[in-house]
Amino acid sequence: SSGINAEWPLRPGLQCGANIEFNVGRDITSITASCPRDKASLVLDHMTQNLVCPEFFNHELHQAKVDALHQTGVALSDPATIMMEEANRLAYRGTGLGRSIYLKAGNTGAIERNTLLDFAAENFKDSNNIAVVGVGLDPENLSGLADEYLWSLEGGSATVANTTWTGMQESQIEASGNGALAMCLVEGAAAGSQDALVLGILKHLAGAGGSAITHGGSHSQLISAAAPYTQSPFNTQCVNINNVNTGMFGLSISAAGEEIGDVLKSSYGVMIGLNDGVSDQALETAKNKLKLELLSAYESNLAVRAATGLESIAAGSPSSASQLCGAIDSITNEEVIEAAKKINSSAPILVSYGNVESMPLQRELQ
Repeated sequence: SSGINAEWPLRPGLQCGANIEFNVGRDITSITASCPRDKASLVLDHMTQNLVCPEFFNHELHQAKVDALHQTGVALSDPATIMMEEANRLAYRGTGLGRSIYLKAGNTGAIERNTLLDFAAENFKDSNNIAVVGVGLDPENLSGLADEYLWSLEGGSATVANTTWTGMQESQIEASGNGALAMCLVEGAAAGSQDALVLGILKHLAGAGGSAITHGGSHSQLISAAAPYTQSPFNTQCVNINNVNTGMFGLSISAAGEEIGDVLKSSYGVMIGLNDGVSDQALETAKNKLKLELLSAYESNLAVRAATGLESIAAGSPSSASQLCGAIDSITNEEVIEAAKKINSSAPILVSYGNVESMPLQRELQ
């Protein structure tokens, strides 16, 4: 259901010199804390208690709702956020991931203290769906702290969001200006799975990220295929989004409104072409790009915490950087072909935003 993106009162933790944040995602909610190492036990105790029996009053919700509505306004002024909201709504229509994570003005009256307490009891009291990640802590010490403070969550609810992919949906959102955005997505793979790595290879085979090359022939397949059909600046890339038990995979495109259809059709053709496989050299290059992408994510504590927590919940345990690189090296051309055929025969969703008069329909992409 729509949630409030605000911090719960964590005053005792703040008194320990900790910086504590409560962050709401589409399928992961995290409480992160930066604190002195000798205060980790006390801070983890307070964080757990705020899950088991959160403390707040109705009068405290007023400012939280104001802040959440402000966050909604800021977030939904970004076309990229609007696109992802619509993509999830279409892809998981009527199920957990299909619901907005942003508070709407019409919902504020229905949210009160008991509403949030019931939500916490239903969603935050299952120890099997909780990961404790520590950076700068001894692993045995962290494991002992988790055992000590998470025992009270054992036997709690085991709420698992329904993530049924609907597919074969499309939506056009008109907006001012000449530019247009489009996303064509199919069901992807869950975080921590081998399938997610294979789709990561496919992403880099087709093209991931914007092209910074102005001369020469080193553009991605997607950029090279679309370039003959464009006169204005454009970008087309492959995206691989991994959630706890599902994912999204496909194309993300920006172009002039009158050219968006041609860029989308040419990009769609590139993805179909992957059904025939690629050269050994192209596969090796894609593997190296994926390894660089994953290793780069391990360079910040924030990214390490996020990736480790997501993999722990999705796959049961996180993978080390060396394990990930080994798994990537083991991927074969046959696996890539199988994955390409699977995604190209899946039911897609198509979302566009901006000047959408020249957007093709799904059936026109076949």
